[in-house]
Amino acid sequence: MAAIGIENLVKAYGATPVIHGVSLAVRDGEFAVLVGPSGCGKSTLLRMIAGLESVTGGEIRIGDRLVNDLPPRERDIAMVFQDYALYPHKSVAENIGFGLKMRGADAATIDRKVQEAAQILQIGHLLGRKPGQLSGGQRQRVAMGRAIVREPKVFLFDEPLSNLDAHLRAEMRAEIKKVHQRFGTTIIYVTHDQVEAMTLADRIAILRGGHLEQFDTPDTIYRRPVSTFVAGFVGSPAMNFIAATAAPDGAGVRLPGGVDLAAPEPLRQRIAGVAGKAVTMGLRPEHIGLHAGGGPAVPGRVLLVEPLGAETLALVRIGDVEATGRFSPESGLRPGADIALGLQLDRAHVFDPDTGRTLTAPA
Repeated sequence: MAAIGIENLVKAYGATPVIHGVSLAVRDGEFAVLVGPSGCGKSTLLRMIAGLESVTGGEIRIGDRLVNDLPPRERDIAMVFQDYALYPHKSVAENIGFGLKMRGADAATIDRKVQEAAQILQIGHLLGRKPGQLSGGQRQRVAMGRAIVREPKVFLFDEPLSNLDAHLRAEMRAEIKKVHQRFGTTIIYVTHDQVEAMTLADRIAILRGGHLEQFDTPDTIYRRPVSTFVAGFVGSPAMNFIAATAAPDGAGVRLPGGVDLAAPEPLRQRIAGVAGKAVTMGLRPEHIGLHAGGGPAVPGRVLLVEPLGAETLALVRIGDVEATGRFSPESGLRPGADIALGLQLDRAHVFDPDTGRTLTAPA
């Protein structure tokens, strides 16, 4: 196992930069996830760590070694790709053991490690088959087995589940988590799926346009996002962003349509420095529901209802603002109905409307 240190990493293709001075410190044995929209640079960053892309500037260290100029085979890493990269003419056992064979391991060692990996991944009954006879989930297990037998210092995963359906993705997430818990090997995992990131990671690095937006635990990123980008990217449904104005005396906020909301003490503290100014208020759907006492009722109208079984999502209008809330499936919401809403404004975030950066966030 090994820690990974990335310092002021830069990647440019000609005069076009795609990674802009990213710094990350991944701890030994940590499961770190790189996440962001398509084109944000997460796969490029992973390929630089693997040695598959050259470094334009900055440093990459695996353990105590500077690896900028080392070829992939000398970095003691194993990589699992989106497309499995299996040899179609070789059996599952041969695919899993191929890397060991190329390193000169004897047949007994190869067989023992292949059997151990197959047992861990529950594919022992598939060892004699060819990749073309396997499902997508089975192929991905074989690719993982090939990585496991090498016993590397670092596992690198590049969107390994994107070709699988929702059920298999959930199943394979659990398998990957089990592998990490069993071996404790440092993992860097790339995905565009924020659910994968939240469920797998010890810490998440959110990238945007080649810049690092935030690197922290899933809970901190969800509860204390540093920007509207992070806040909107993490969470489903996404956080509601509401253009508002902080009252001149800091006692509340005004929403479009002339709706005045009194601010509870936590929110008063957050808007104290921007009294009388425009702000972007962020409120997650779970903080919008039916009024149940304990605060002022806010008039709203139901625009759209989405029953999901365990909960109901509803798009509601508050003044001139449309926002999504989470409701009990027993709430009986109907489009067009006028309802009394309860807004947990003590959980509201406040962002700068020009920069998108957080001004203050709930504790």
